[in-house]
Amino acid sequence: MNWFQDHEQELAEVFAEAEQLVSTFPAPLDRLGHAYLAKFDGSKEASTKNYICYLLPFWMKDIAPLQLDSLKKLSLANVFVMLYYFIQDDIMDSTKNEHANKLPLANLFHMQFLSIYREMFPSDSPFWSHYNAYLIEWSEAVTNEPYSDYFNNDISKVAKKASPVKNASAAALLLTHQSHLIPTATRAIELVLITLQMLDDWADWEVDMAEGSYNCLLASLRAHLELPLQPPLSVETVKQHIYVHDFLETYGKMATSHHLQLVRLSLPMSQLIGFHEALVQNLSLGVREIKQGRESLALGGFNYFLSKLS
Repeated sequence: MNWFQDHEQELAEVFAEAEQLVSTFPAPLDRLGHAYLAKFDGSKEASTKNYICYLLPFWMKDIAPLQLDSLKKLSLANVFVMLYYFIQDDIMDSTKNEHANKLPLANLFHMQFLSIYREMFPSDSPFWSHYNAYLIEWSEAVTNEPYSDYFNNDISKVAKKASPVKNASAAALLLTHQSHLIPTATRAIELVLITLQMLDDWADWEVDMAEGSYNCLLASLRAHLELPLQPPLSVETVKQHIYVHDFLETYGKMATSHHLQLVRLSLPMSQLIGFHEALVQNLSLGVREIKQGRESLALGGFNYFLSKLS
């Protein structure tokens, strides 16, 4: 797990600096900002982990040998990018306007990452063309997702819902005068982002089903069963195919395919590849646990109880 452990100290410093900047926000947005930041603080045990958002700049060092201060700046910028776009997601997912009070906070987050980018890149830098392109990709992807089937028809759009993460990779490569690597690095990062979304959707499929949100696992199962987009799948149908017919194994083959594609890019980014391998292994672990649970049930209830204790 060196893709994380190698950067724990730097990560703690990045989030500490983020806390200092949030402390400068006017009240009560400073308090609200600290609470929101704490939910995603990668240096804390109980936080929601979004590793790629703040670790990607450090992973880029494999191909973009920047000074540590520059990597930390890009990581700090990506922390505020993450916070800003998560608020956008909260608001878009809201049906009762309960996140409206976060709009001013979002703009303060936006100010922070723009300030970092402006310090690092003059107005005529090609960075801003990439920045604009990623913003447009995100806008289109999140707007059209409810009416599309990205996973089966245009899978790159699954990754483009997180396109602003790529600000860090484009920035690192431009700062080291390697713009020619941006297309390959972009492809690699998008493969990882798709697999990451696949795992999130495996974890959240029941919530997404209840809320009517698009979900890669459910979309994949619908295509597997050759079903039309409507009516919706039932919870019972999904559980039967996951826990009885091993659909998660079928679903996981896509992630394995992504890993092969990632390796074939021959991009020497060992920590990004290691992170993706961990994602694939997590899916494989889910498959094994389902099979083992089914086998324990077949041996009898007491045996299943013992397996859970162990």
